[in-house]
Amino acid sequence: MIVQEAWKGGTDVGRKKDKETDTIKITNQEGIALATDPQPFDDGLAQLQAASDHLFDLAQHGSCQITAYHRDQVAFSVKIKLPIEGKIEDLITDLISQRQEVTSPPATDVSVANETEPDSASEPVSTDSLAADTTPKRTRNRSHRTVAKKPKRTAIKLPSISLPKVSRSFLKHLITIAVLLIIAGGFLFGTKLVVDAYNAPPSYTSLIKKGDYLQAGKLYPNRRDDVRKTLTDQSNVKQLAKFQRIYPKAETLFDLAYLQHDYSKVIAMSNRVTLSQERQAKLAIVYVHTKQFDAAELINEQLKSKTLSEVIALGYVRQKDFDKAQKINDKLKDSTISQAIEVGKKYAAGIDAFNKIASDPKQPADKRQQAKQTVKTFEHALSTLGESNNPNS
Repeated sequence: MIVQEAWKGGTDVGRKKDKETDTIKITNQEGIALATDPQPFDDGLAQLQAASDHLFDLAQHGSCQITAYHRDQVAFSVKIKLPIEGKIEDLITDLISQRQEVTSPPATDVSVANETEPDSASEPVSTDSLAADTTPKRTRNRSHRTVAKKPKRTAIKLPSISLPKVSRSFLKHLITIAVLLIIAGGFLFGTKLVVDAYNAPPSYTSLIKKGDYLQAGKLYPNRRDDVRKTLTDQSNVKQLAKFQRIYPKAETLFDLAYLQHDYSKVIAMSNRVTLSQERQAKLAIVYVHTKQFDAAELINEQLKSKTLSEVIALGYVRQKDFDKAQKINDKLKDSTISQAIEVGKKYAAGIDAFNKIASDPKQPADKRQQAKQTVKTFEHALSTLGESNNPNS
């Protein structure tokens, strides 16, 4: 390639190419994506030229750092902007020429005269002429583009960059030290992770799984309500009572009283706690158990629970308050409630009829006794009518 010949022939025009392979490295890339490893000089320039042409076609810009090596030594390193007007090869030739001008000793008038005497056929290729001819060649090769008229190209003057030479043994020492530092840092970091993991408190989830509720409440005070809810949902009266002793709360007393069927305490605590929807449902059920159906119905007006409405309606049936039961069922339109109302009315009528026989002195004693027994049977049947429908009976 012309560039390599100009590079290698800077001090000894006409000598043959060296056996060592010249390489180029393209780094700090912006707007392009080429291999960053050292590669043959010609291949690198070809890839860079293709990338420059591609950016030119897209009307986009990019940049990269070019570092050229000769005999494993840095020849030059420079940052260029892409796309290049003309050929990358011409730009590199200019850079090489400038480097030779800086590094070559000044020539005397005699040597200049001697160098200009040979025939033009034996003279080295002029890099200035190549640079001047770059733009026209690009225009001819890409005739389909519309290129604005450009001012006459001038030679790019870049400062010569010289890098300090570092011996390979010194580099090996540096790499060894860096590797040792990385290993030591990794060891210290890993040790810290192990120590932190060992000293870290057990997680909330692990404590709950182990049933260590008191420790969970101690280590995670902001999750004590979660512990209470877990124990309440599990109906774990024993553990909930222990938790209440250490971390007392009115709502927990309410839930404990409900789980222990202490209905009078539930009613007493109801005005001291925040009645969530769940606790309102519990209070309504307690009112059903204590046969306070009017209070249960009042709470259910907010809950709008169909199941609770059925339970309240059956409660009214057991109390022989069939009108209130029918009023609820007018909204429910439940066939089971309708049947319970009809059966309840029959039980109530039977109870009244046999009560009259049992209290009639004109009736024989054995008949009165039998009537009393029948009344007890009917009353029990009425009091348990539809009891399976009650989810908390």
